[in-house]
Amino acid sequence: MKEHIVDMAINGSGIRDTARVVKISQNTVIAMVKKASSVLTVNPNFLVSAPQNVPTVRLERVCDESELDENGRMWVRN
Repeated sequence: MKEHIVDMAINGSGIRDTARVVKISQNTVIAMVKKASSVLTVNPNFLVSAPQNVPTVRLERVCDESELDENGRMWVRN
């Protein structure tokens, strides 16, 4: 089930959609996606508006696919 949830997140399904399809709570979906080692989150809005004293972040292309969820977070598979 965890693999199915991660695949849905990467393919653009939102948290609510995934919870409804898998018939588990939204909090459980979020916890499983956060724990998945093959998924990284990137918040492009933070990177643009970050104060100057924030440590430098290096972004690298890790794959050809990425998706945004309904909260604007980007999910990519390693």
